[in-house]
Formats: sequence, structure tokens, C-alpha cells
Amino acid sequence: MAPLACAACRFQRKKCSAQCLLAPHFPPDDLQRVMIVNQDIEPEQRADAVNSLVYEASARVEDPVYGCTRATHQLQKRIADLESQLAATQAELLNMRFIAETPVYTLTTESHDAGHVLGSTSQQSEYTMCEKVDPTLLWEPLWQL
Repeated sequence: MAPLACAACRFQRKKCSAQCLLAPHFPPDDLQRVMIVNQDIEPEQRADAVNSLVYEASARVEDPVYGCTRATHQLQKRIADLESQLAATQAELLNMRFIAETPVYTLTTESHDAGHVLGSTSQQSEYTMCEKVDPTLLWEPLWQL
């Protein structure tokens, strides 16, 4: 009885030899696995698919355990750090704009009681109506952009 052809050779409709390199990876009874690997790719996407396979294989050579997932994780962490810096900077700018746009009020006291307490019958003082704002509390909606 002849050995069964591996699923890869069966998919390609060719004879499978005992030295077939694909046989260990594509057992004869697992045609679904071959179908997943042999997806039809549009001609304009083939170069990107090949570049992706080469990148993933290179990353696997450099890091046999994690491969390209390590680079993906590092890039995601970098993006999160930059988004955090951006949010803090936006909050700081908004806080600076809030302080710059806050009106200055003049308080005039002209009562006799106030004059005795303040030392004269009429004094003017300027008050700015603002406080320093914690940027982390103000601008959570910025994350929604």
C-alpha cells in the first residue's frame, strides 16, 4: 500500500515523495491547514504579503520565542507613552490658555468700616480668579478624539 500524499501535495495535485519537506507540517488528513496557508492574494497585495513573511521570519530568527510580537509590543508601548505625553501637553496648554483668558477683577472698598480696617477710605486691589489645574483631572475627554 502506498503512503498517503501530504495535504500540501494533494492540494497542489502532485506526487508526494518520502523526502517531501512539507509532509511533516501538513499531514494527509488536514487539508484545512493547507487551505489557510494558501489563501488567494490579489496581485497588488503580493509584494506586501512577501515583505510581511520575510519580516516575520527575520524577527523569528532574532527572537525564536516571541518573534515579531516583541517589536509589536514595543511599538504599542511607545504609542501609549506618546499619547500620554500628548494629553499632558494639551492639558498644560489649555491650563495656560485658561489662565491667560481669566479676567482680572478690581475690588473697590468705600465704606467707613472697611477704611478703618484697610487703613484708608478707598483702596483698589486686583484679584485674578483662577487656580492651577491638575491636567490629569481636566482632560479625559481628549482621549476620546
